[in-house]
Amino acid sequence: MGKWNCFFLQKMGVDGNDAPYPVYESVATWDVWCKEVPFRLYGKVKDPAKRSWYDEHGDDEYIPSDGLFLEAYTMKVQFGCKRVGDDSESEIKNDDYVRQHVREFLEYLRTSGMMKMYCTHTGIGRQQVRLESVGDSATWVNEDGQAFLVFEVEFKVNDPNTDVTLP
Repeated sequence: MGKWNCFFLQKMGVDGNDAPYPVYESVATWDVWCKEVPFRLYGKVKDPAKRSWYDEHGDDEYIPSDGLFLEAYTMKVQFGCKRVGDDSESEIKNDDYVRQHVREFLEYLRTSGMMKMYCTHTGIGRQQVRLESVGDSATWVNEDGQAFLVFEVEFKVNDPNTDVTLP
C-alpha cells in the first residue's frame, strides 16, 4: 500500500444545527485510496484588467492593491477501492462490496457541492473544491498483492489560494 494514500473531505457550510459538517477520512469511510492529489503549490495568475490604446505604447493595466489573483484550475485524481476477500478472478468481477463503496463515495462527491479537501501525502488542502466529472472507465489493478478498482475523478479547485489543514 506504499503508493496509495488516504485523504479527507468535508462539505462546506453548516448543517441544520449550525454545526460544521463532519470530516470524512476516505479509507475509513469508503475504503477509497488515492494515488496522488495534484494540488498546485501556487496557481497561474489571472490576467489583470487592462486597456490598450491605439495612440499609446503598451497597455494600461490595473493591479489591485492586494496583488494579482489566481485562476481556478481542474485536477484529475486517480482513486482505488481495495477489494476484500478471495482474489479469484470470478470474485473480483462480482465484487458488490467495491461497487457499493465506490457508488457511495461518488454520491457523496455529487451531493456535497463545495468541499474542503486535504491530502495526507502532500500535506496540502484546498477549499471550494467540487466534483467536475468522473472518468468513463474503471479497471482492476493488482498491486502489492491487493486488488483495487481504479477510477479517475476530476475536481475543480475554485479557491487555489487558501490553505486548508487538518483540524
